[in-house]
Amino acid sequence: MKKNTRKKLLTGSLLLVGGLFLASCTANFCSSTDQAAMAYPYDQGVTVYVSKAEFEALKTQESTKGIIEQELKWSEEAKAYGLPAIAGPAFGDKNDDVYKYIPFSPKMKSTTDGEGNVEESLDLTKDGSLKVEDYTAKKYVSSVLSSVISQAKSNGYMTPSIYYFGLLDDYALKASIIETDTTGVYGDGKYTSVSDWDAYIADPSGSAFVGALKATAESSEGTSWVVNPYTVSDTNGEDGESVEYSVLRQNGRLKFSGVAHVDDNGGSNREMWEFFSMWNEDLSENYVGKVVDGKTFSMLDRYAMPSSDFESLYRNGINNQVYNLRSCIATRLGEYGHYGPNADWRVPMEEKTWGYAWSKGFLEGLLVYPVSWLTDTFAIGMDPLLSGVGQIWAIIFVTLIVRCLMLLVSLRSTIDQQKMQAIQPELAKIQAKYPNSNENQAERQRLGQEQMALYKRYGIRPFRQILVMIVQFPVFICVWSGLQGSAALATGEFLNMSLSDPINQILFNVSGTWYLNTHGWWTALVLFILMSGIQILAMLTPRIFQKIQTKNMPKTVVNKAANQQNKSMKIMTVVMTIFTIIMGFMLPSAMGVYWLIGGLIQVAQTVITQLVLMKKKRKGNK
Repeated sequence: MKKNTRKKLLTGSLLLVGGLFLASCTANFCSSTDQAAMAYPYDQGVTVYVSKAEFEALKTQESTKGIIEQELKWSEEAKAYGLPAIAGPAFGDKNDDVYKYIPFSPKMKSTTDGEGNVEESLDLTKDGSLKVEDYTAKKYVSSVLSSVISQAKSNGYMTPSIYYFGLLDDYALKASIIETDTTGVYGDGKYTSVSDWDAYIADPSGSAFVGALKATAESSEGTSWVVNPYTVSDTNGEDGESVEYSVLRQNGRLKFSGVAHVDDNGGSNREMWEFFSMWNEDLSENYVGKVVDGKTFSMLDRYAMPSSDFESLYRNGINNQVYNLRSCIATRLGEYGHYGPNADWRVPMEEKTWGYAWSKGFLEGLLVYPVSWLTDTFAIGMDPLLSGVGQIWAIIFVTLIVRCLMLLVSLRSTIDQQKMQAIQPELAKIQAKYPNSNENQAERQRLGQEQMALYKRYGIRPFRQILVMIVQFPVFICVWSGLQGSAALATGEFLNMSLSDPINQILFNVSGTWYLNTHGWWTALVLFILMSGIQILAMLTPRIFQKIQTKNMPKTVVNKAANQQNKSMKIMTVVMTIFTIIMGFMLPSAMGVYWLIGGLIQVAQTVITQLVLMKKKRKGNK
């Protein structure tokens, strides 16, 4: 078999093994419960909750009085069919503080009465109903639902009515209240069906909890439960501060979740979309097309419900939103992440055990989970609030630990590599003896024999470096997967830079006050420059020492084979460095920090090893 053929087979084998390792080490640790929790910040519904005083004020404002008037008429009509209102008190007579309405912005038509006063009237659609595409508020405009509605319209699909989405929000709110009141922050499955609400509200403790709910938080102190996830109701396209004790922030995820089941590992898991299907079934069976006094509710006829095409589009939109979110390796129960359009939403994340990691795969249990566990342990230990600084120190410590372990594995190979640099003068002399080895088979054979004899004298085994590369590749992929999956790294920011977001994504996010580093793009730019510079320095350091060692050597006859080999090695080194920089540009910023620290360690390791070898060589020449 020819040498080139052997090289190609070896290269192909390495790529195949690498691909298998890559496929094995990138399992997503997110459970369906986690995904439901991550989905809700991206689609919080269409209903806005306000206090009674705010609601009364909105009823008199020019921009909203027509909207609320129309919704109140629909809501009054809906009573005959046993349906909740989409405007007015949120819980009937159980609470007179929380009011709700859907702040859609219909196209307004200006008309003039006989006395010259301008009147505003609603521009209804052809069938006399307002569709959800007319709705506008920040929580909707930046939501998955908004893009789904636009796509559905472009595909010619029928879209559900506003009333349908209002009822969907009503189901989600009631489920969230039950789950929050009966189990606390992290619900363990008290809400199971639509009938739970009647039993809950009939209970004195349930009525007391509902009665204590507020529409907005009056202060950030205390632990009073409120409805809204923000201190300011989203009526004007602006969000307020996050509210920790919000029933929708804690358990609005039930909208995309289901009944809690015990999984194979003894944990609690929920199937996505189970409640969504249950609520739609309840509407279809009990309310859609229901006849009362010979009439049906116009806002909930069969055309107001989602068609199969629309529902499929909606589910795919939500699933695609959470599919690439992988920061779910939480080694302890807590709230993690920076989800939602404004990246300001932490969600409850299920605790992942080592047993759960083994169920995901061999390397997930062996390497990926330990990396995440170490990262979480260091980060939370040094910064329980996960504000950013603790995560940086965690990455540094994890990098040192991984590098030290890899040094134990690759120590002999590293020494071989440094010895190769140290013996370059002697190797050059041997290569000079056979200047035609590139064309002459006999010279090539003698050159190879003398090189192997030189390697043997210094205890160098070149093939050992290939074996180490086979080990290093899966370790690198597992470290990447562990850092990417760490829930702690997805929480908080370092100088406004999220450690779980790709560097390129942060760099191009210059929205807001860009010159004030609002979204951390300055931080990402500095990190990328430092990481790239250190990688280049790590590549050049061995060559700098080689030039120092060969500086005073006399010029020898040019060896074409040696020159070709050196050129190939240089090209390979440059290509690998460029590949590393490009990968660092695409991967999460946490990996950029990892490569930065790793590069510094590599430079230090090369300098120390070369100095030691040079000192030993000088002693040997005396």
